[in-house]
Amino acid sequence: MIDHAREHADHVFGSQYDDIRERYHAEIQDMRAYEESEREHYEYMQKVFEAGFGDDWRAYESYWDRLIKTAEENHS
Repeated sequence: MIDHAREHADHVFGSQYDDIRERYHAEIQDMRAYEESEREHYEYMQKVFEAGFGDDWRAYESYWDRLIKTAEENHS
C-alpha cells in the first residue's frame, strides 16, 4: 500500500511526468478557451434575441451593417 502511495506521489509530483502535466495543462487551457467562446456566443445570441431577431443572427448582423452604412453615408 505504501508503494502505491509513493508511486502516485511520484506520478503527480515527479519530474519524470512533466509531459503528462503539460498535456493536462494544455487540455485545461483548451477547455477554458472553449468555455469562454461558448459564453461569448450565448451572450451574443441573447443580444440578438433581445433585439427582436429571435435566433436569426444573420438578420441581426445585416441590420447593423445597414445601420452603419447609412450612418457613414449621412456623415459624408
